[in-house]
Amino acid sequence: VLHGASAEDIERLVTNKLEEHLANLSDLDKLTSTSRDGISIITAQFNASADLEKSIQKLKDEVSKAKVELPAEAKDPSVTDVNFVDQPVQIISITADLPFAAFAQLGDELKNELQTVSGVARVEVSGVRNREIDVVVRKEDLARYGISLSQVVAAVASANASLPVGSVTVDNISYNIAFEGSLDSIADIGATAVLSVGGHAVYLRDIADVSDGVEKATSYSRVSIAGAPSEQALTLAIFKVRGQDVTSTTKAVKAKLDSLKSTLLVGSTVLITFDTGDQVRTDLSELTKTGLETMLLVMLALFATIGWREAIIAGLSIPLSFVIAFVGLWYSGNTFNFVSLFSLILAIGILVDSGIVVVEAIHTRIRKFGDRKAAAFEALREYGWPLIGGTMTTVAVFVPLFFISGIVGKFIASIPFTLIFVLLASIVVALGFVPLLTIIFSKSDKHTPLLEKQEEYAEKARTWYAEKLHAFFANRKWQNRFLWGMVLAFVLSLSLPIIGVVKVTFFPQDDSDFLYVDIELPTGTPLQSTDIAARAVEESLYGVKNVDSLITTVGNTSSFGNDPQADARFANITINLSKKRSKD
Repeated sequence: VLHGASAEDIERLVTNKLEEHLANLSDLDKLTSTSRDGISIITAQFNASADLEKSIQKLKDEVSKAKVELPAEAKDPSVTDVNFVDQPVQIISITADLPFAAFAQLGDELKNELQTVSGVARVEVSGVRNREIDVVVRKEDLARYGISLSQVVAAVASANASLPVGSVTVDNISYNIAFEGSLDSIADIGATAVLSVGGHAVYLRDIADVSDGVEKATSYSRVSIAGAPSEQALTLAIFKVRGQDVTSTTKAVKAKLDSLKSTLLVGSTVLITFDTGDQVRTDLSELTKTGLETMLLVMLALFATIGWREAIIAGLSIPLSFVIAFVGLWYSGNTFNFVSLFSLILAIGILVDSGIVVVEAIHTRIRKFGDRKAAAFEALREYGWPLIGGTMTTVAVFVPLFFISGIVGKFIASIPFTLIFVLLASIVVALGFVPLLTIIFSKSDKHTPLLEKQEEYAEKARTWYAEKLHAFFANRKWQNRFLWGMVLAFVLSLSLPIIGVVKVTFFPQDDSDFLYVDIELPTGTPLQSTDIAARAVEESLYGVKNVDSLITTVGNTSSFGNDPQADARFANITINLSKKRSKD
């Protein structure tokens, strides 16, 4: 930071000097910088294979070396680790009809309360104007007493300083003594002695007007709920402890806010605009729903073709496989996140295959041998190695994902971990648990009415399929058409992404409960003008269908963008959509 410097001076005097020292860092992948009025921001991105702790330490060392080349008026540069794990897990907006100073005090008290919640690492408060005591010195009184402005500043600074002043020994025990200076009120500041004239002290109140107020606004924050006019708001960003379960942390924060509604939050409105815990719970619910639907469909298919006992046994292979896979994920240090949840949903359709094959094989051999144990052994002897081989070939498809380098490789590493653990768990369940369950619950009775009906329809299906297959193999012309059709379909499928018919994205877009609008005005636009522009956009959204609430921040871009920035010319509006909304 170099106060008062233009963007051009910041680039020449600060940014370029630092970049010269940082450009040759080992394992550096990319160096980007932004020079704005009064501040320089440099981002160093290292290779994914780099030792992060050593790289950051080298970065700090180079920044320390560059300090001597920076202007003397510049503040010491600081180095901060940008970790995407350290993103807020909750963003909470509080509206209340309070004066600015009281509103800022409410933010501080809420911050202190929420930081006591288990799992919360820190709480950041924004959108408030803190208390500020203004001292307006009267020029004529300075001249009358012969006092300079620097003497006034030094007197206030000295009175507000906390310094060690020595020690005193009492009864052979030494006690440290410190002077605690704290100017918290108008009276205290006004009573600060500036100078002694003729044996009489000249106090600050004698030469200046001291008043209570708030600091100059650098940002505005407000909330509109259900199309109502917006109200002033403060924003709380909740950060969790690394490794802490996000669902339990966010749930505990909500419980704490509920308990404060009868004390600190009386007359206030609480709006949780972003909640990672809710998103994770929604994803888990979707996974559970998908798993149950898969189990139901598998059981219905097997019930129609084999029997209800076999249907239940095959359906149980899904939760059993998940339990074993979760143990593997825990042991390997993986966590539940949206990537691993995506992998689990993908794996559901794969993991039931082996269980279905084993159940059907044992069922067929029970009718043949009449003995459930002998049928299970025969099925395992015949299908065991083919199933293991088939599963291993599927596992082999995902192993190369471990060798993807760079940031993308680190990002998707949980996909092969999750899929491989689930696939290995499925073969363990199919060859270990399913035969045991089949032996216990299956029956060798071959003459139940349901079984006879199933056999009747299965035989009709086999006969129909055999007739079609024989007709196909007897017709060379149809065989050639089929082969050429397969080749054509293969070539066409490969060409679809090349010619742009099928779009290529890293992850497909999903429906979201939020929309983010960033507003940027020309450089130099004052905060008040940006606020007027933001209000115009905000008011155009009042009463819009499917909009539940609006959160407006003037002085910043959205914190969820690629490059969050703070400047008077920026504003952003977070649009919270209704949970039950139409697509139009």
